[in-house]
Amino acid sequence: MTAHPLQNRKDGPITGVGLGLRWAFLDDVLAGDVPSAIAFFEISPENYMRRGGYIPDALATVAERHNLLTHGLMLNIGGAEPPSETYLDELREFLKHLHIQEHSDHLCWTGHGGRCLHDLFPLPLDRASAHHVADQVRRVQDHLQVPLALENISYYASPGFTGSPRDLPKREAAFVCEILERADCRLLLDVNNVHVNGQNFGFDPLDFLRELPLARVQSLHVAGGERRPNLDGLVIDTHGSDVLPEVHELMAWVIERAGPRPVVYERDHNIPSLEELGRQVAQLQVVYQAAVARHQRTDRGLATQAELPAEAIELRAANTGLTHVVLDVDTKSYDADFFEAHGLAPAASEALAGLGSRLGVYRHLSRATIRSTVASFIPRTLARLPEGRFDRDFAAWMAGPGPCSPYLRDLPLEFVEWAVPQWAASEDVPRYLGDLARHELIEFTVATAPVSATRSGGAFSLTSVLEFHASCRIVDYDYAIHELSSQIEDCSPPPAVATSLLVYRDVCNRVRFLKLSPVARAVTGRLLNGQTVQVAVTEGAQEAGEPLDPEILGRMSQLLADFGDRGIAEPAS
Repeated sequence: MTAHPLQNRKDGPITGVGLGLRWAFLDDVLAGDVPSAIAFFEISPENYMRRGGYIPDALATVAERHNLLTHGLMLNIGGAEPPSETYLDELREFLKHLHIQEHSDHLCWTGHGGRCLHDLFPLPLDRASAHHVADQVRRVQDHLQVPLALENISYYASPGFTGSPRDLPKREAAFVCEILERADCRLLLDVNNVHVNGQNFGFDPLDFLRELPLARVQSLHVAGGERRPNLDGLVIDTHGSDVLPEVHELMAWVIERAGPRPVVYERDHNIPSLEELGRQVAQLQVVYQAAVARHQRTDRGLATQAELPAEAIELRAANTGLTHVVLDVDTKSYDADFFEAHGLAPAASEALAGLGSRLGVYRHLSRATIRSTVASFIPRTLARLPEGRFDRDFAAWMAGPGPCSPYLRDLPLEFVEWAVPQWAASEDVPRYLGDLARHELIEFTVATAPVSATRSGGAFSLTSVLEFHASCRIVDYDYAIHELSSQIEDCSPPPAVATSLLVYRDVCNRVRFLKLSPVARAVTGRLLNGQTVQVAVTEGAQEAGEPLDPEILGRMSQLLADFGDRGIAEPAS
């Protein structure tokens, strides 16, 4: 394979040190306050796909000003089941729109059996899994119509591996090389992950790096991890701290041998200011440039001599067993009986049971991510639940329908859809709580609704069909839920008054609410469904039990004028 640099559509190859783009400093980037040391940005498409509001324009602005790389989160390239075609279709269009020439994702699996676990789970290091992944890579590349690079992950257990931990780097390198060679794809080399694995399993990171075909390295990642005493004392790849000097050295070692490659600094938690991140990137740039200056071309083929077993553990069994570890309500024991009870063969059950407490690490990490995401979207709802109720409901939901979407932001919607009927049937949960949960979520749904096309600007008439802003939603509540305080600590109940709201996003991308009377609700619903003004007003008044008299006609005329003033709707062209 001939190495080729990552290109952009502006001024040639992308090199140097860039930064993972995060919401915490997106406004600073849009304002143009980007430190000069930052050579480019890397984005995760899942954070932007199917998003509206100001987000498409914001991303377009960033893409116009800066070089972009894309790095996916939930491709599930190592899953026993093929990646979702719907997800791949959406990803292909996203990449095409940004003119991305090569995409990357993680060498792992992220979900199984229709559940998406939102963590990076390790694959069996054997030929069967390597060949399966390589086949998946070829299919995904054909679907996306761009090359795919794979990132080596940090892992806390290795399913089916029974050797000494010091043998892990050669086994993993042989696994990676087998995939790269069979799929003819490239490697996103995360040197922090190599450092984390070395710390957790007691091997020298260079024992892994020396085995790799560095000519296949597409780009590098650097980040910081954190040691967690409550998780077997492991170093967890949190992206929540500064890059360690040891990781600087690993980056330099690779660049000195592979030559200039883009290096991305990932920071997802405890995020400092963009100014401080710029200073850290500048420090990385110094190390990077010194390594480039020492570079001597050393194209190598596959370096590893390690042998891969044919099959250490069947991939589907590993997927199934770990999925149950994460999703089951009460998993206190990870013995072979637990896995056999879920239909796994004795050999696979023994192999997974041999991972011991490390299985609990994956349960903790996956559930913590999903739980915190759900909780962050409905804080006022959770403040009103009886103590301990959310934890019980969350556990029951995980064991039941569970998380299905590859987009984290969809999970609160999935949880609330399941939870509202449970709350309605419970005496200890306030009657209005389902309305409040739906209301907290509708604000996000409307805030991120698609951008509407340019409208005609024509005049209203009785024969007009109205074109509404894409953000518009009618919501019906049993309570005046919109009158509640936005303060989380204020748990006062809302008035028990049936309420209909038209929720929309204004020209400044703020979410707004318009309370509708029964007749306005009936008319607006029909207008949203494409009926003409005349039919909507006539049938809406009839549904609401109102006479079609001058008063009603005047009120509906005012309603239409209000829609126009708010920019909610205009006559369709």
